[in-house]
Amino acid sequence: MQATFTHINEAWAQLLITRLYQHGVRDICLAPGSRSAPLTLAAIRLQDTYPQLQLHTHFDERGLAFMGLGLCRARRRPVALITTSGTAVPNLHPALVEAFQTHQPLVAVTADRPEELVGCGANQAIVQPGIFSHHVRAALNLPTPDITLSGGWLAQQLDLALARLHGPGRGPVHLNVPFCDPLYGTPESADFGPWMSDVAPVVTAPDPFPGFTMHRIREPVIFVAGQLDPEEAEAVLMVARDYHVPILADIGSQLRLQDHPCILPHPDLLLTVTHIRRRLKAMNQVIQFGGRLTSRRLNQWLADFQGRHWLVSPHEDGLDPERRALQIQASIPEFCSQLKIPVQGDLGIAPLQAQVIEQLELALTYPFSEPAAARVITDTIPDDMLLLPGNSLSIRLLDMVARPGRGNRCITNRGASGIDGLVATAAGLATGHPAGATLLLGDLSLLHDLNSLALAARSPHPLVIVVLNNDGGGIFNLLPAAAHKDHFQSFFQLPHGLTFRNAATLFGLIYANPDSAGAFQKAYTEACRRGDATLIELNFPSNQSSRIIRGLIKTLEEVRFEE
Repeated sequence: MQATFTHINEAWAQLLITRLYQHGVRDICLAPGSRSAPLTLAAIRLQDTYPQLQLHTHFDERGLAFMGLGLCRARRRPVALITTSGTAVPNLHPALVEAFQTHQPLVAVTADRPEELVGCGANQAIVQPGIFSHHVRAALNLPTPDITLSGGWLAQQLDLALARLHGPGRGPVHLNVPFCDPLYGTPESADFGPWMSDVAPVVTAPDPFPGFTMHRIREPVIFVAGQLDPEEAEAVLMVARDYHVPILADIGSQLRLQDHPCILPHPDLLLTVTHIRRRLKAMNQVIQFGGRLTSRRLNQWLADFQGRHWLVSPHEDGLDPERRALQIQASIPEFCSQLKIPVQGDLGIAPLQAQVIEQLELALTYPFSEPAAARVITDTIPDDMLLLPGNSLSIRLLDMVARPGRGNRCITNRGASGIDGLVATAAGLATGHPAGATLLLGDLSLLHDLNSLALAARSPHPLVIVVLNNDGGGIFNLLPAAAHKDHFQSFFQLPHGLTFRNAATLFGLIYANPDSAGAFQKAYTEACRRGDATLIELNFPSNQSSRIIRGLIKTLEEVRFEE
């Protein structure tokens, strides 16, 4: 590490950035700012030493943070965010909330004014320590750089906080870093070798998973798959295959889009059928892997389940809203390797599944609709391209209608299920994944994150943004708010009358506006083949999807199925 600097600020910042790299950070997302200049310049300098270090910039801290979250999810390693002081800092909060809920190792490095400038009317000075207190796994409020505090002391403090980027309790970390003037150093150079002489190597030893007891299983058993990483999903599917265990898989489980005899297709729709629910009553035990399930019907079925319910997760956070499940903290692959289940017989619901699929196909035939658009995406998406469903209506449509097949990795922001930052997250995913990413989101979600189209336009890999424009909050047509007709539009749906052609032009994105399933499939296929970003806008009547979905559910609830 370089030992000659012009100022303690330079040495302090250089050691901090180096320590981030040694803890696994290979991507740093930077917003412009003056107080953060020592950190930014240190990151730039260190690219010569560490060619793998990549720097990403954006003018908006909120979008920058969600881009970092997307990079974190795509590359599955820690990502750092660097901002200046003041209101730049709380703009990171939404992404840190999502990272906290989903245990993503995001590091917020926030430059700050020295303590004596806070609370006295100084410019761009707010109380920053503890600002993310409930939504980070560790926080470190450093003093201003001081030559009397050795580099070894600084490295030790950083290591204690950054250790929370690893292991079963991992998650976001906040480093608050005040700097005094002069920020950029002086004309004179000094040897900081003695100051750094007591810096010890990084030792990363994440906390082990706690031990668990494998209780006796009450067969027959059914698996429920929530939000899982690929290796967790693979372990669940392997044990299901060995013992013929059926799986009800969430769209974020990495199993829902796979075509396999154990994975029940369209679980959200299957659970509307009386005969299928009756067959599932024969189950004596549910083993659920991961949480944050999308389907309301699946959540309700679990709430009403009368047998034994285990919930296995590598994290200690509670994931059962009903607080009835026995939660087991364990590595899911390790847990699966120890599962022993008597080989089970077939559920006998294949004819019923076929009839559900038949009714679904009829509902998707005409007219071209939002559910039909979701189906086109899952039927057409290239192998290995990532899929990011936006929250609200988009993820529910994919969970409901996606046809199993390609098994693409599906990444969701279901920690807090917000509609903010989806474009930026997708830009991070596409930047970090050579096969690119598809984002399906609603019009309000796109309006919420419109300036992140600047990030999308710089994507080095294919990025396809498909916006379902139903002129407002279409999800509310499926919620009780729809019954309040006098207030529904003004306070829930919020129609805006906007379209996105000019937004695509403003940010330099390729734009398409197909009006049929065939035209959409053609536009989507072409967009996936490009190496840059495309915005595809699909316009639909505000209540079309709700009518189609309600009609389909009513048919499935009332039709006399033949077993």
